[in-house]
Amino acid sequence: MAKIGFRHPWVAKYNRSTGTYTDGFKCGHGVSLNIAPNYAEGSLFGDDVQVEYEKTFKDAAVSLGVTTLPQVAESTMFGHTVSEEGEVTYKTTDEGNYVGTGWISVEKIDGVTKYTGNILTCVKFSAGAEDYTTKGENIEFKTPVLEGKAIADANEAWKKYEQFDTAEAAAAYVKSFLNITENTSEDTTP
Repeated sequence: MAKIGFRHPWVAKYNRSTGTYTDGFKCGHGVSLNIAPNYAEGSLFGDDVQVEYEKTFKDAAVSLGVTTLPQVAESTMFGHTVSEEGEVTYKTTDEGNYVGTGWISVEKIDGVTKYTGNILTCVKFSAGAEDYTTKGENIEFKTPVLEGKAIADANEAWKKYEQFDTAEAAAAYVKSFLNITENTSEDTTP
């Protein structure tokens, strides 16, 4: 299968004790996503040869690039204070929340386009570096990149996905899992 697209990053706060998602929103438009699983490994040697080998999931490094970071992400994802007037305050004591993160990938399988609803069930992000440049002769876009760590949820799952024939069905799958409704999502398009 060939991945040919990345669309619609959604985020919702994850409650580890109840396994539920709340406060979901669309996190800008998807620019890039990189997921790099990390594994714990161990070998057992006996009689001068390897007799056992074990490799288990530990966590996954996640890098999410978006066109813009909605203000709701400041409190939902990073634990910053957002006033009613819209002022955001970063404190040294702020602690980020675990979130579920979902998106749609577009793939070609034997010449047929498929839409995959993907979910990382439990991720803790931190805001990436901020980069500003004065406008020069050419326009240069600077977009946020969030760095995070995905771990297993209460059911020991860290990633889920399902393939669909339409983008709408893939979006419905992700939104349903993350408990994102028309009232909680800033963007209702699939």
